[in-house]
Amino acid sequence: MVNDNRRHPRFRPNGLIAKIIIEPPPPADEIILEGVVVDMSYTGIKIKLKTPISDDLPVSEILIKLIMPESGVPVSIHGIIKHLNAESECGLQYSENHLEHKVDDLMFECIKLAAGHTQD
Repeated sequence: MVNDNRRHPRFRPNGLIAKIIIEPPPPADEIILEGVVVDMSYTGIKIKLKTPISDDLPVSEILIKLIMPESGVPVSIHGIIKHLNAESECGLQYSENHLEHKVDDLMFECIKLAAGHTQD
């Protein structure tokens, strides 16, 4: 069994669509991608992209836009890419300005969406 050293559990909000806007340094144009949230926690989010991106992407500002399905509330999250894998899953870590108490409402609704959520 593999130990999970995470401080916060991950939740799987079924069917939550994410729009990712990557703003690389000039002169490159912004990149807009869409995907489905695989899982999320208070510190990061994993998204299965509809189209793959290059793993040699320069360090860039990332903006993730979500529309919460139940409340219809738009949510924007800033972060950085932590990893990409061969299945086009993109792991993003929230920026430091997204403190735990600031994402409580987002997590509350995502936990409600995660029917039968697991903490693996």
